Amino acid sequence: MPAEQIARVVVALAVAVGLAIVAAHPVVRRFEQRFGLSVLAASGFPLLILGFGFRAFGVVTEQTLADLRPVYEFGLGWIGFAVGMQLNLRRLDELPTSFTTTLVLMTLPATLFAAASCALFLAALGLLQGTGLLRDMLVLAGCAAVSAPANLRLLLRAAPPQATQIVNGITQIDQVAAFAILALVASMFRPQAVVLWRLPRSGWFIVMVGVGFLLGVVIYMLVRNVRSATEEISLVIGGIALAAGTAGYLALSVPVVCALAGAVLANVPYPNRSRLEATLGEFERPLYLLFLFLVGTTWRPMEWQGWVLGILFALSRGYGKFIGARAAVRVSPTDLPSARNLTLSLLPESAVAIVVIFSLATLDPTPVPAIAWGINAVIVGSVLTEIYVQAMQRREARLVGEETGRFVTNFV
Repeated sequence: MPAEQIARVVVALAVAVGLAIVAAHPVVRRFEQRFGLSVLAASGFPLLILGFGFRAFGVVTEQTLADLRPVYEFGLGWIGFAVGMQLNLRRLDELPTSFTTTLVLMTLPATLFAAASCALFLAALGLLQGTGLLRDMLVLAGCAAVSAPANLRLLLRAAPPQATQIVNGITQIDQVAAFAILALVASMFRPQAVVLWRLPRSGWFIVMVGVGFLLGVVIYMLVRNVRSATEEISLVIGGIALAAGTAGYLALSVPVVCALAGAVLANVPYPNRSRLEATLGEFERPLYLLFLFLVGTTWRPMEWQGWVLGILFALSRGYGKFIGARAAVRVSPTDLPSARNLTLSLLPESAVAIVVIFSLATLDPTPVPAIAWGINAVIVGSVLTEIYVQAMQRREARLVGEETGRFVTNFV
């Protein structure tokens, strides 16, 4: 790489890192909360545009992205590890008995509707057939499954006390469901260009689960007797880097392997778990913002297929959420709010959706138009959903006679 190109890449990365640090500042976060904005719609969108601009002007090239692969694999690993840390089985026992039924009803219809509508559109274009169509259907279903809580203090103000607990629990567990779908895709639809060992598809799934579990045990053995927070985070960073590097070398799904490692650490007797969760949350935001910069370098918003796919994705996912909410309220009327408010509470799209669709792009080294359109669909769908949710929340705030700015919108 010429010296001039190296200098431009260094400057671009320095700018991206600086913006990510600024956007993660508490003042910026309070600004987002004041106006009820999600990370992608506020501080994340400039980094997305910045990545797209650097790619369009040749600052970031295909070779640059190949050289930066360990960086975004580590970012994917960190986000996956943080998601896995939320899967604490002891906390699931504390949830109301209607939680499981509500989780299934609020997740399954949205995934089926979104996957079916997007698959029909892709099939109508004549570009996808057979296993390729099934793979993209599953990944888009995983993206549709994840949700982030909206303004629960506003939407659930008159709901039973356990409603907030159920909604927050759903936003954590549906991310695990998305990663489970990603694990299935990564093991069943391995790229033909990647040849390491000759294993059946089920064998690769077992390898993925085994590697994640083993690395989780290794991380636990390293940090179980650590007393200093600095030493703890250093060892965790090293463990996540090891897990991400191992998964990348074996062409496994990096976030899935790291999520399995995080789930192991979440369920073993570890006295400093709360401190580690707080540390992971503190670093997760700037890493996610840098991840959005890398996503922007692969974003192709000029292709109309991605926009149509995004509109279909948002509409079908939202309709599926509403159908599921109506069914959930009928099954558990004493534990949940109205179907409308339950839908709005779980309609925002989690940032994990972009992680899932981008992971598919990193698994397959061969450029596939449908994957690029899927990235655009998730981004467009997230923004459209955000606009709708914010409009409905402002309407709800006017109905109760309170100013919108007083409500704090919580997003994952």
